[in-house]
This record gives sequence, C-alpha cells and structure tokens, in this order.
Amino acid sequence: MKYVLSLLLPLLGGMTATAAATRAFALTSGDRVCFYGDSITEQRFYPADVQTYVLTRFPQLHVRFVDAGVGGDRVIGGWAGPINVRLKRDVYPFKPNVVTIMLAMNDAGGKPFNKKRYDIFTKGYAHIIRALKRHLPGVRIVLLGTSPYDDVTHKAGLPGGYNAVLVRYNKYVQHLAAENHLLYVNFNTPMVKVLAAANKINTALARQMIPGRVHPGAAAQMIMAQALLKAWGAPATVTNVAINAASGTVTHAINTKINGLKITNGTLAWTQKDGSLPMPIIGLHENWPQFPSWGLFLPPQPKPAYRNPVTTLIDKLSGFTHQLDREMLTVKGLSAAHYHLLIDGKLIGQFTPRQLAEGINLSRYFTPMLWQAYHVNNLVWEEIQAHFVAWHSVQIPMQNHFWNPPVLPATTGNDPAVAEAVAKVLSDMNRLGDAIVAKEYIANQPKPHHYQLIPVGD
Repeated sequence: MKYVLSLLLPLLGGMTATAAATRAFALTSGDRVCFYGDSITEQRFYPADVQTYVLTRFPQLHVRFVDAGVGGDRVIGGWAGPINVRLKRDVYPFKPNVVTIMLAMNDAGGKPFNKKRYDIFTKGYAHIIRALKRHLPGVRIVLLGTSPYDDVTHKAGLPGGYNAVLVRYNKYVQHLAAENHLLYVNFNTPMVKVLAAANKINTALARQMIPGRVHPGAAAQMIMAQALLKAWGAPATVTNVAINAASGTVTHAINTKINGLKITNGTLAWTQKDGSLPMPIIGLHENWPQFPSWGLFLPPQPKPAYRNPVTTLIDKLSGFTHQLDREMLTVKGLSAAHYHLLIDGKLIGQFTPRQLAEGINLSRYFTPMLWQAYHVNNLVWEEIQAHFVAWHSVQIPMQNHFWNPPVLPATTGNDPAVAEAVAKVLSDMNRLGDAIVAKEYIANQPKPHHYQLIPVGD
C-alpha cells in the first residue's frame, strides 16, 4: 500500500510510533534502487549507509543499488546534461523499480524566494515524476525533502535564512508526493533538530555536521539514512538474547540460534549463530573527508580505540543506534563482581552483573561480527566507486555532456571508435561491479561464534 509519511526523528534516542514501524521492510529480493539527486547524493554517504544496512540486516535479501547523484543538478538537469538526458543515460538503463529523488538545494539558487525560480522547480519536478512513471512502469518513487542549509550554527545570510526557502520547496515536494500517492521522507527537519541540539552542547562540533553549510558530512548523512530506513520499516533488532545464569536456560533468542549453553565453575559458554550483522557506522571510528580526492574515497579503516566526537554526538542525539542497531545481550542471575565477555577467544569488554542484567548492546563493541560488517561496508564502497569511475569519469564526459552548453564543438561524441571504447569500459566496469556484489553476498553471511562470560572476581 502506498502512503505519505513525513518522518520526524526524536532526539536523545526516543522512539516515535509510526506506521512505518509496524510494516514489513519495504524492499524485497529483486528490487533495484536508484538514488537520484545533486551533489549531496553524489557524496554517496546516505546511499552507502542504506545499502550497508540492507546487506548486514537482511543477508538473504538480494537488492541492487546505484547512485545517480550529480553535483549542481536541478530539476532541469545540469552540467551532466538536461533532465531527459540524465534520466535516459543515468537511470533507465539500470532498470530500477525503486527511485529516490532529492533535489532543491540548487534549484532555489541560494537566494531569497523567487516565484519564477520556484515555478521552474515545480514544473520540472512534476515532469520527472511523469517521465519515471512512463519509462519505468510500476516504479516505486520516494520523494526526499532536501537536507538543510545550516542557518543554525551560522548567522543567516538572508532574511529568514536560506533554509526557510528550502523548507518552502520541500512543502511542494510533500504535496507532489501526496498528489501522486508516493512516499515522502523529510530529511530537513530531523537534521535541523539534531543540529540545533548539538549546537547547544558544542558549537564547534555542530558546525562540523554540515561543513560549508550545504553538504552534510558522513556523520550527518547518517541522519538522512536513518529517516529513509525508518520510513521503509527498518527493524531495530540485530539480535536479542536473554540468558538466565541461575537456571542455565535461554530465556529468549531473537534472530539467532543458541547452542550448547554450559556453566562450568561460574563461566557461561555457548555458541551463537545470528541471522544478521550489526551496522557499521561510517565515520564512527575514523575521520571521513567531506569530499574525496579525485572523486574517490579510501575504503573504511576503523580504529577500535578511536571514537569520532561528531559522529558520537550525532548518534546520541538522533537515536540511530537505539532505533536501528540493537544487538542485545542480557544475562541475569550472575554472582561474581565482574565478568569478561569473550567472543571467539577475543576480549570484548568487562561488565558488572548489573550491566549484564540490564542488557548490553554489542553493536558498538568491536566484536567479530562488527569486523565482518566493516568488511561488507568496504565492499559496498568498492562497488559504488567502480560505478562512479565508469559513469561519472568516463561515460558522461566522453558522451559530450561535459559542457552545457558546449564551449567547444563536438569532436568525439559521434566517433564510432570512441563510442565502442566507452561501451567496452562500461561493460567491463559493470562486470567488475557484478563481481563485487557477488563477494558482498558471501561476506555478509553470518557465522557461528563462541561466547564466554568468565568471572574475574573483585
């Protein structure tokens, strides 16, 4: 059933009951998802977050993703070609049955509200919807209210602030979604709420959420991914295990299987085979640049001892972990002063009986499961960048859409030899992407792990 949802995320880890929370997850095996937009989408952060979540939370769900974001784009297109060229070259060939759209940041021009500019936006956006429906029958379209311009940590540069202009554009997008019975997800409001809350705590950190005021960094785009995933009915639970040490029984085991629970001289041991992996948050244990060098990012290189202060603050204020990444272990009936938790012989942490009785969220500890999830995330970035190199660095410029309007006369676009060479590059890179996807669906399969809770005394 199609519906419209304006999703406002709660602060400080709270939960909001929405229709999305009770629905089955919106994506199913065989879906092909295209993220369409401007430079904020081209940064690839929120699309990579969404793809990584799907791969780690639903290892048996085969979904393909592609990022079609181009810097500077508007509803009429941009340097990479007018809108009909963009759609024909960058969207239709992928044959997506799910398309998300986020535009408006450039359409509003960075200036006070202008009726002529606004009319171009409304007509152009409606044209995109009609074109997608015509060329992709049955496509599920998700309209995204654009992320904010930072008028929170910086003084507004125009009366009322530029973000107020973007909010006005977003209201039209929401109206368009309702008119066409499409899903609408508000990226602007939840980000502004977290930005304002962060600003009250630490302005220096808050300003790092959207450096330059336009392009959210990797940490802030986590809020965007969170909004979309929650609107799609994404579950919070990775696993949920409860053990009663006094009786030596498993109270419950959700999305996992427990075997061989034993208690020997106060030590609990068991084997656990989970149905999912935890979500590796981009930039939680490392510093990611806002923009990559030469268009490419280095793959994730997490450092267990490091916690990025900006990402940590955003995680706290947005409730990302609480809402989307709960890998809970609860053990009651323990009597020693402290316990070491080991997984596959590796020390994960030291906990008191009270901490274990209240439950610990393993998703934020460097467990073997999280390391495996980071490997999946690494492959996601390899796949995304293989596509980016072929499409953004070869196909677009070599097909004479680099200059808009052309500064130089067309020279290579109609050359059969060039066309053949470009086609071969694209074909080879597509095969590379397919090979990486195959590796993703090997790397994301959960493995059995051996747990030990060992008493360590006072």
